[in-house]
Formats: sequence, structure tokens, C-alpha cells
Amino acid sequence: MRGIAGVGQTEAAALIGGAVDELAEEMVEFLREIVRIPTENPPGENYPQCAAAIGRAMTDAGLAVEQVDVPAELLPRLAPHGMGLPRPSVIGRLEGGGQRPLLHFTGHYDVVPAGGGWSVDPYAGEIRGGNLYGRGASDQKSGIAAQVFALRALRKTGLPLAGTILSSATPDEETGGFAGLGYLVERGIVSRDNTDFCVITECLDVDSICLGHRGTLWLELETRGRQCHGSMPSEGVNAIAKMLVLLEAVREEILPGLEAQSRHPIMPPACRKGSLEVTMMEAGTKVNMVPGSCRASLDWRLIPEQSVRDARGKLDELCLRMKAKDPDFDCEVRELLSVEPTLVPSDTEVVRAFQEAGLAVRGEPMRFSISPGSDDQKFVVQKAGLEQCIVYGPGPLSVAHKSNEFQPIGDLVEGAKIMALAAWALVGSS
Repeated sequence: MRGIAGVGQTEAAALIGGAVDELAEEMVEFLREIVRIPTENPPGENYPQCAAAIGRAMTDAGLAVEQVDVPAELLPRLAPHGMGLPRPSVIGRLEGGGQRPLLHFTGHYDVVPAGGGWSVDPYAGEIRGGNLYGRGASDQKSGIAAQVFALRALRKTGLPLAGTILSSATPDEETGGFAGLGYLVERGIVSRDNTDFCVITECLDVDSICLGHRGTLWLELETRGRQCHGSMPSEGVNAIAKMLVLLEAVREEILPGLEAQSRHPIMPPACRKGSLEVTMMEAGTKVNMVPGSCRASLDWRLIPEQSVRDARGKLDELCLRMKAKDPDFDCEVRELLSVEPTLVPSDTEVVRAFQEAGLAVRGEPMRFSISPGSDDQKFVVQKAGLEQCIVYGPGPLSVAHKSNEFQPIGDLVEGAKIMALAAWALVGSS
């Protein structure tokens, strides 16, 4: 590990811990500020306001700040459901004695729609019982707040750096991330040639180092029949009936193959096998008309031992066999999103830095985990080719996307300390 001559981890941990504690109140207020900006995606509302607020906090932390905007002509490809709204990313740079080693912290500021069932205003940033409530409080504006204030605390300690630390906040992770971190990778802003370590500050729990995520396959199935009058069904082919037959075949022939347990520590443990859920269905236009079309959306999750190619092949083969048996069966499978499972080694320098920092701050070993859903790590590992990439953030995974989402303030403070201490271990002067 890198460090400062004459300053050991214990002394550094004390300096960093004190600095974070002194900044804790401001960090909480910053998190409240950005939680109060409803950055719901889709379609991607209030992105410029949130990016500006994060940029101001980075400037206050002493970082050199730049904004990267997705060109308007690329929005239809990178954000097809974004209604042409802007997609800004904001990047803060803290330079030490040189450009390398370079550590990049990155998190997303978009959130899923609030939905119903809240007992508090989802965009008020209310604090109650040591928790800050709001949509995005855990997933994952807490990660952005922690990474910004971790760097601010590092500067406050005066501990010199040998290299450079970046802190970026990006949009659109909740709809795939292609206009967010995916675009930064596409632009070469994050690559194996210019980045040594990357930490995605997603909400995977303050005591956990996340080494990867399950794969994702989002599909739309459409069965086509023949529309006719509801009083004369023999004149048509009911597309809903064909869809029900198809979904029953999926249940009988594909679901049993998803029962195999992964050997990896996917959290929660119930997700240590694949899953396939029907999440949306649409058909029909009138009660007395037999529908000629029926659409169903599938959310298929794959453990690291599985692949998108094999999963898609199983479904395509099933549809072909059903067509061979029934000349009236007509089905199209459209792929909405495919992400291969991602997994990085557990013995890299970035992993060890967070293990040691977590032990120093928490007094107990960190655990390893694999995320049940995909995240922006896919771009860094699969596209940028950077193996030294983990996911670490203070947000509790258990409340992500739920009503009454919250962030424990104690975890926020603790997470910022771990980030700052690990950053010093990786980039500190020797």
C-alpha cells in the first residue's frame, strides 16, 4: 500500500476520522439538498439542477470541476426514453503530486420514480430517528455525498497525495447508464489507459465490498393472433391465449433451470439463483374484440455461472418448437437490455485497501458480496477493461426502490471515512 513516510494507517485513520466528523453536518445537509431535487428517471427530470448542486459541493471541496454533456444528436441512441432532456455528468478532480496513480469514485444521481405508499414526503429529506428519508437517499445519492466529502476530508487533513482522485456523478443508471458512466467510458474518460482504480459508490451496504453483479436480460415478447368480434371467436386467433400458453411453457421448461445455486456471495441470499419474472402485460382494445396482439415484458436475472447467450438461446428454441407444433402460434422476442454477469477478483489492491480501511474504521472485517441487479460496474469492467473496480457505498441495499427509502446517517459518516482512508492508501504519497 502507498502512504506517507512516517504516517501509519492508525494515525491516518484518526486524522481522517476527525475530519469527516467535523464535516458530518455539512455532508448531511448536502445529501438533503440533492434528495430534494426529484431526478426521476424515466424521463430524467431536473438533471441540470442536481448536477449543478453536486458541482458546487465539489468546488467547495477544493476539486477542479468540469461538466460533460451528452450531445443532443446522441440522445436518441443513449437515452431513448429520455424525451430529449439533457444528460450532464459532473467530474471533480483532486490532484496530488502527479497524474498517476488515479482513483475514480463514481455514482449516479438519477432515481426511480417515487411511487406510492410513503409515510413521509419522498422529496423533503426528512430526518427522523437518525435516518434521512427520501427517494434516492440510499440509492444512491448517499454514495455521491460520501465520495465528495471523503475527498474534502482528505484535503482537510493535509495528507499529501502522490496521484490523482476523480469524483464523478452521472445520470441514467436506473435505465441502463448508457448516457451516464457508459458515455464517459465511450468517450475514453474512464479507461484502463488512464485509470488505475475505480469505485462505484452504489448502495451495497457500508460493511460490504461488492465484487460484481448478476446478469440482466430484459425482453419483450409479442404473440400475434387475428383480431375478430368477441361474439365470433372462431373467426380469429386470440393473442392472449397464445401468450398464456407461451408463459406456461416458460414456467415448465425454463424456470426449473434457474434453481441452481451460485457459489458466489450474492446478496441477499435468496438471489443466489437466477430469476425470471413477467413484469408487464398489455393486450386488447375493447371488451368485445378478440385481441390480435399481446405483449409481455420479462426481467431475467442471471447468476455468474450463466450467460446471456445461453439464456436467450433457450427462449428462442422454445418459441421455435411451439411454432412447429401450432401453425397459429406467432411470437416475436425483442431484446430491450442485455448485461452479462460481472465479477472481479477478491485479491486486488483496491479490494485490500477497502478491507484494511473498513477494519480500521469499523473494527471488524468487511464482507464480500455480489449485487442482485446490474449496475455501472459493467461499463468499467466489460467495456473499459479495468479489473481493479469494486462497488462500495454507504446506502443499505434492502431499502433501494422501496417506499420510505432512507439512509442511516451513521452509515453515511462511516462510509465517507472508509472511502477517504482507502483513497489515501491507494493514492497517498510514499
